[in-house]
Amino acid sequence: MRMTNQTESVKRGRGPALARAGAVVVSATAAFRVYKKYLPNIQKRDGRIVPFEFEKIGHAIHKAMVATNEGSSDEAVVVAHKVAGEMMRIAKTYKNFLPTVEGCQDEVERQLILSDYAAAAKAYILYRADRAKLRKEQGDVPEHVRALAQESKKYFKNNPLGEFVYLRTYARWIESEQRRETWVETVDRYIGFMKENLGNKLKPREYAELREAILKQEVMPSMRAMQFSGDAARKCNTCFYNCSFTAPVKLEDFAEIMYLSMQGCGVGFAVESQNVQQLPQIQKQTGEKLATHVVADSKEGWCDALTLGLKAWYSGKDLDFDFSLIRPAGSRLKTMGGKASGPEPLRSLLGFARDRILKRQGRRLRNIDAHDVICKIGECVVAGGVRRTAMISLSDLDDVELRDAKKGQFFLTDPFRSVANNSAVYETKPTNAELMDEWVALMKSGTGERGIFNRGSLEKTLPERRLKFFKKKFGKKKGNFIGQVGTNPCGEILLQSHEFCNLSEVIARAEDTEKTLLRKAKLATLLGTYQSTLTKFNYISKEWQENCEQERLLGVSITGQWDSPAVRDAKVLRRMNSHAALAILHPARPHFGDGLAL
Repeated sequence: MRMTNQTESVKRGRGPALARAGAVVVSATAAFRVYKKYLPNIQKRDGRIVPFEFEKIGHAIHKAMVATNEGSSDEAVVVAHKVAGEMMRIAKTYKNFLPTVEGCQDEVERQLILSDYAAAAKAYILYRADRAKLRKEQGDVPEHVRALAQESKKYFKNNPLGEFVYLRTYARWIESEQRRETWVETVDRYIGFMKENLGNKLKPREYAELREAILKQEVMPSMRAMQFSGDAARKCNTCFYNCSFTAPVKLEDFAEIMYLSMQGCGVGFAVESQNVQQLPQIQKQTGEKLATHVVADSKEGWCDALTLGLKAWYSGKDLDFDFSLIRPAGSRLKTMGGKASGPEPLRSLLGFARDRILKRQGRRLRNIDAHDVICKIGECVVAGGVRRTAMISLSDLDDVELRDAKKGQFFLTDPFRSVANNSAVYETKPTNAELMDEWVALMKSGTGERGIFNRGSLEKTLPERRLKFFKKKFGKKKGNFIGQVGTNPCGEILLQSHEFCNLSEVIARAEDTEKTLLRKAKLATLLGTYQSTLTKFNYISKEWQENCEQERLLGVSITGQWDSPAVRDAKVLRRMNSHAALAILHPARPHFGDGLAL
């Protein structure tokens, strides 16, 4: 309790009040017992009857005093006791008396004025008026929404940061009710979409178990799936996937990178000579100008504009774009959620790509040019000022321009390069000179880049099933090279060009045992298995669907390892891995497909 204002209060004529405060504090327990007897409940504005909470009165008074720099926490308690005492006096007189929130607040105003806290009383009165105006404008919270909010709140007990992240990122806006959904509604939306796709391939008890495990945050599906289950995923399943990789060899591949980024996918991309130099040679400008292209206000419209521009500039032609149909910045995106960025990011991207291409007339794009255009795509893809994508760039070990891409003050000269992490591809064991050149450049850059992507070790690290699959698909080539396999932005999954991986999560807790962890591993794997079946892709090439249905990759990760002693046991981890593999053999597997792989 703060007692620093006692002297000042005595000077202002409040000494007796504080003297009485000592008596009140001494007998606080007795006072609370009396309040509980005579004031057990209070009626809220919507008619609900809830327990009377003395602490809320003191807290409200103290906030008014703090706002006006008038009074201390001790003095707020004194006034709160006066308020409660007056209501208790009425309760003793009238047997069926039920205090109301409005009546209680009226008494707070009266007691503040009588106790000579004029400024605090004024602040309290004005605050009440502002809140009343807000309630009138917004209306009362419907009972079903209040119940949903209360039920959802219990799942974030002792986790306010988690609740904040959920509300900020994953709670969808319900247009018809002008509010964000609650945690219970988000989980039900995910499970509902799951039932829509799987039907009776899972039993009701399995759906119920998965729902409860997600609600309690024991396991998590792909958070993209949590965010976009429903209309967005119904339109195109790509938004369910966390990870993707592509090695662009045609101009349309750049638009696919843009589309996937706008869908929320992380994109790994290769800018190695073996793929970038397959792009056509750039023709010299002929002076021919195509008709102005009106950009449609959609993801597909933006991507089409990019492809059209690239093809025109590559073929020696030029064109202008009309952005008048694109909604202004700040407009709500109803299907994907978030807010529109307006046309400026797209305008900037198209101008940047045109400049890079026209500078290479009569030649081909350099690998660094392709890298920069893709990074600019990543910078362009924003929703309400929030970037939707993550990227990693894989480049040739001997590519000096990519090696030095983040050298010096690149964040001032080429800030878009910050969008992607850069890694060098090692096909074979480097010579001492090659390794030293790379590490000296890394140290001089001050960024810790480029990283290492050791493609040459795939034969030793790939699971036997995938190794056989790659050898059959790509054919054994010189050295250890097996196809242009790349990785996702996090670098934990190996992917073919034009392939996705979906994720699910085991949440390890301090109280977990081997038994509970095995159960979580099974449930998380079941979620990933379901997610791998969603291959209804729009806009992108058929190769994406073919690769996903051939392998159906899923990743089950573990978070909270430092909190959980059980999960740090190597034997338990091995059993969890085996348990996850067994979960793939669910009776519904024939409906999921044969290519499932962890």
